[in-house]
Amino acid sequence: MKTATKDYYALLGVIPDATTAEIKKAYRGLARKHHPDRNPGDPHAAARFRDITEACDVLTDPARRAAYDRDYQPAPGSTIIPPAADSYAISLVLRVLETIWLNIRARHPEIPAVVIIIASGTDGRQRRWGHYEPHTWVTGAQARPEIMISGEGLARGARSVLGTLLHEAAHALAAARHIKDTSRQGRYHNKHYKTLAEELGITVEFDTTIGWSATTVPDPTAAAYAAQLAALDEAMTLWRLDEPAATSTPRRSSNLLAATCPCGRRIRAAASTLAEAPITCGDCDGKFEPET
Repeated sequence: MKTATKDYYALLGVIPDATTAEIKKAYRGLARKHHPDRNPGDPHAAARFRDITEACDVLTDPARRAAYDRDYQPAPGSTIIPPAADSYAISLVLRVLETIWLNIRARHPEIPAVVIIIASGTDGRQRRWGHYEPHTWVTGAQARPEIMISGEGLARGARSVLGTLLHEAAHALAAARHIKDTSRQGRYHNKHYKTLAEELGITVEFDTTIGWSATTVPDPTAAAYAAQLAALDEAMTLWRLDEPAATSTPRRSSNLLAATCPCGRRIRAAASTLAEAPITCGDCDGKFEPET
């Protein structure tokens, strides 16, 4: 239980917005520093070690942390400053996305743990709302897939972003079951993908170019993820502008045209060359004109 004299965030030296991973990392460093075995002559080491262990136990348990945060007030003189409303905006979105992924995995345990990133979806020829890439990240001796959520796609609203997560989760489920769900370098989604997508609660429509890909979240699925959608809607306060379209230089014509000058000399030159500027004959100073 939280007491009036204990500020768990200050004890661990983390902000109230810290992730569970950040809290555990801070605890490990402090535990090594303040462990009684490392401080044999310090009579207060054991008490400090108990306090930071208690802080870690509470803040890494979602239910206990939520109860603690409801009444949390920074301790007087604490150097930990609560973040402003618009601070850590992308971190907050990522945290909510990771929480939604945990909820998806709770409903479908075959789906693996992944690393979620937010990146550009308009930096290529085709717009992307997300992607699934296997074996992209490494933690210890384990490889994890990558799920990319398009920063531009955050403008579409929470329900559409949930659809993207579930869309990529269907790819992750296919990989876990060793099912080939796409072809054409992953662009065409086949009927196996459609079956998996529907198992996860999303609706996909058929397109002759990309197959069963266009995704919507039906009402029953939105209701099942209502709490996660509300958290995502609150967190999505920004989105990424589209990448500027690349401008291509017009290709020069390589077709050679016959051209003559008044003295009768004849040359062949590219049409673009003849159009740029007159070509002067070195013999009569006349201008070569394309033959008609």
